[in-house]
Amino acid sequence: MKLPSPAILLLAAAPVCHAQNITFTLVTPQPALIEVYSGSSASGDIDGDGDNDLLMVGLDPGRQTALYLNDGFGAFTEVTTPFPEASSSVTRFVDLDGDADLDLFFSGMGFSVQEFAHIYLNDGQGAFTLLPNPALPQFQGTGVAIGDVDGDDDQDLLLTVKDENNTFLADIFLNDGNGVFSAASSNVFTPVEFAAVTFIDAEGDGDLDAIIAGTQQNGDPSTMLYLNDGAGDFTADGTNTFVPLNASDVDAADTDGDGDMDILMSGTTDPFAVRTILYLNDGTGLFTELVATGLQDTFAGTNVVEDLDNDGDQDLVILGSQNGGLPNIYNIVYENLGGNTFIPTDTVGGEYIAVCAADDFNGDDLVDLVIQGFVNETSVFWNSTLSTDVREREIGAVLIHPNPSNGRFTISWDANMQASALRVFNSQGRLVYERAAGADLSRIVDLDLPAGAYLVQLNTDDAVLTERLVVE
Repeated sequence: MKLPSPAILLLAAAPVCHAQNITFTLVTPQPALIEVYSGSSASGDIDGDGDNDLLMVGLDPGRQTALYLNDGFGAFTEVTTPFPEASSSVTRFVDLDGDADLDLFFSGMGFSVQEFAHIYLNDGQGAFTLLPNPALPQFQGTGVAIGDVDGDDDQDLLLTVKDENNTFLADIFLNDGNGVFSAASSNVFTPVEFAAVTFIDAEGDGDLDAIIAGTQQNGDPSTMLYLNDGAGDFTADGTNTFVPLNASDVDAADTDGDGDMDILMSGTTDPFAVRTILYLNDGTGLFTELVATGLQDTFAGTNVVEDLDNDGDQDLVILGSQNGGLPNIYNIVYENLGGNTFIPTDTVGGEYIAVCAADDFNGDDLVDLVIQGFVNETSVFWNSTLSTDVREREIGAVLIHPNPSNGRFTISWDANMQASALRVFNSQGRLVYERAAGADLSRIVDLDLPAGAYLVQLNTDDAVLTERLVVE
């Protein structure tokens, strides 16, 4: 089902609640997704219908790969693909050939192909074709970042991996604009395996620098920042000193809202200590560790950095194991209150060897979570965060009042809109109300609904307009 583009979903200026008590709800029943761990996931609109689809890869007990198309409300249907079954993988949906649809970078450990690194081009409707890339090393595991390092408007690769020949390598692979990559033969990067790597504009100069954390060939952990000259030539940063980590994840985001990119990383040190570290940027690329963050120290997991309550700042989900492993394995949601203050607001299970797809899967304009890992394997959580001080919202020319309500509300729309149908869906994407909109310009809806979040959908001749309804 096609959903409106973000430009159609225009929210009126309404009071913003900056402490919204972020919460998630375990979907019941769970979508029929593969139950896997030790893999990867990727999300994005691969078929151009306006919703986010899902790719999952991992073990249980054999290697599995599954691609699911989304109906717009979080109902997933598996489709046939040319992708190999795999584990120890990296999967990223990104436009690699410049045709404005989402292609796929996919590396990992397969069956007959063993280690591989593949580029699959999308025809725009979700059908993928393998594109030969003989210059790419074949590998399993992490250590991939994708971005335009040389300013030519295509997506390049930074790989720091151990390849199929057990050779450590770290290099930039430049895109010719059509999804074919060639090695830049850079020797500046310290090669590491089990790497966490991400691009970051550290100095605010408009190009992509890189931070890499992982395990060196001698077994020692390493964390290094590399600065880009804007043309794709990197030099090792000589100013900052980071804690060397055998890293699980590294993320770059403006966590404190001051306009520069900060760094969040998790992993283990040598000697063994579990760490989650937030480094704050002074705007010039000088980073300082923020102490006493209250964030859980984790390894064998991943971090989600997203605006989970739509208040304009970056919230966190930290997934993985604390020191000692079971039973100290938690996925904790942290709300960003500003001023570098994070408070735990929810726990979404607990996973080891965990990855997470964080995206709006059910069409309510909130980031949901699909978590996979060794403990509970696959779990889907809808974001059920409610803003208690918003009493009405406008979507384009549509108004719902009151909101929140007790199940009785009025929906009205402009005279120039030809409305055809009105539907209400619950947080699991199930249709709970449907009727023709009629010739009037408003309709009173009186429903006996449990408290919670719902999606109201109005079909018109020009668009499908949606809005979130809160029932108290």
